[in-house]
Amino acid sequence: MSNQKYEITDIAHEKYPFLHRIRALRDIGSEVKAGDLGGFVEHEGNLSCEDEDSWIYNDAIAANGAFVYEGAVLRDHAVACGEAHICKGAVLSDRARAEDHAHVDGGRMENYARLSGHGMVSVISPSKFPVLSGECTVYGIVAGNVLVTSQAVVLGDEKITHDGLDQLVVTECGRSIQRSQDRDKLLSSTEYFGYEAPERKPKRKQREAER
Repeated sequence: MSNQKYEITDIAHEKYPFLHRIRALRDIGSEVKAGDLGGFVEHEGNLSCEDEDSWIYNDAIAANGAFVYEGAVLRDHAVACGEAHICKGAVLSDRARAEDHAHVDGGRMENYARLSGHGMVSVISPSKFPVLSGECTVYGIVAGNVLVTSQAVVLGDEKITHDGLDQLVVTECGRSIQRSQDRDKLLSSTEYFGYEAPERKPKRKQREAER
């Protein structure tokens, strides 16, 4: 099937002439209009031509065997290279870089964050997604409501998973919890359980009634 989503132009990257800008052939998502220029790719295998929303913006780059798909986007000067896969609505921005065999399965990478080796970040639910920020470097697995930031390093044999409402913050100085504001709000039983909870009688009164 021919690529009806974008074309690769003759506009070469200033530093890496094997990369060329893309141009949208139709509207893509809510931001890109037909005719808009995007970032740089090495070949059509770097950006899906089948899904609706995946895109490479600004001066971002996808090269080598890297593949951007399933609504994922690269922005600013972000780079996906090697055999990195960026998918499931993931966003790479600023100068974030996914390289080697990295897999970004949702979540965000920003600032100068690096995902290298066989590193992986993955979403647990729409509200529990990982963020790699600062100048962190991740070789291992980060999943769920986790922020890896500053100059933190996650080694290849490490797996950091957090499924809680509160965000787990990992820096080079250690770990802390960023408490969710929702934690201090009291809910009715109906909101908490998702259904009307049965009324519970105090045990003492219940025993007296049984007598």
